[in-house]
Amino acid sequence: MSNTKTIKPTESELEILQSLWAKGLATVREVHEDLARTKDVGYTTTLKLMQIMHEKGLVKRDDSMRTHVYQAAVNKREHAKTSAE
Repeated sequence: MSNTKTIKPTESELEILQSLWAKGLATVREVHEDLARTKDVGYTTTLKLMQIMHEKGLVKRDDSMRTHVYQAAVNKREHAKTSAE
C-alpha cells in the first residue's frame, strides 16, 4: 500500500501536480513556464519543490537522461477523493 494517499500536497505542490496531470510528462522547465504564467516564481524554487515532491513520492522522475522528466505519482481522481474526506 502506498503512503502517497496520506500525503496532502501543499498549495504550491498542487499547482505543480495540476501541470503534470495536464501534460503527463514534463521537465522542470516546462512546469516552471506553466507556473510563471500566473505567479512570480523562480526556476530554482520550482526545481526544489519538485525534488521535495519526488522524495515524498508525489511525483516520479526519469533521470536516465541529462534533463530529468517528471510525472505525477498520484492520480488526480484519487487526490480529489482524499481531499474531499
